[in-house]
Amino acid sequence: MDNSLYGSLVEHDLNPFILFDSEGRLKDFNKEAEFLLNNVHKKELFELTVSNAPKNYGFNRKFLSLSYGKSNYYAILVGYLNDEEIVLRLYKEVAYEEQNITNSNTELVNIYSLIELSKNSVLLQSNLEIKETYDNSIPEIPINISNFLITLNECFEQYKNEDKLYLRVFIKTGEYELINNKKYNVLAIEFTCNEKEFLLTPSLTQSIKKSNMHIFTSKNTVSLELTMII
Repeated sequence: MDNSLYGSLVEHDLNPFILFDSEGRLKDFNKEAEFLLNNVHKKELFELTVSNAPKNYGFNRKFLSLSYGKSNYYAILVGYLNDEEIVLRLYKEVAYEEQNITNSNTELVNIYSLIELSKNSVLLQSNLEIKETYDNSIPEIPINISNFLITLNECFEQYKNEDKLYLRVFIKTGEYELINNKKYNVLAIEFTCNEKEFLLTPSLTQSIKKSNMHIFTSKNTVSLELTMII
């Protein structure tokens, strides 16, 4: 971005701005686009750009629903004035929602104990092979055990007839939840299965909400995220 007032405005815009060259390489992008590129590959965004480009030089605005990571978008703007570069701007849906973490009926617990309990309960008769990657530095955290196990059980239930599952538990780097002006780390439980399309059922949605968790899906990966209030 240049140092002009216009360049600074684009740099600090709430909406992602990405400039590609004709081969799909990144030429420029703002801060918001940097966060976006952590959740989606530039190739996918370039394909989105090209498929919605105007037939002639100029700009094309299109209203559509997109979701990447924790952000949702309701429209895009695509434009080019020559054959060397093309620009994409996504319009973010913005809604203020105060964080409301329910700590009722929580107990300080080792999260891996609950994962093992859920696995042993749901996968007893299953031949599912699980490759696990765990961060052993994660401390005990307060969890509503009942709601948390209901959520985990339904996730494992969806995978129990598959051949392989990759399970990763980690603290997200550089990502925090801000609650009452305090930063808290985000814990992620990530399921990846190449053969299975995950089904987000109403009952799972409800148990996730009761567990103070969020769920994010991307292709063959499902991530349960929990704010670590210690």
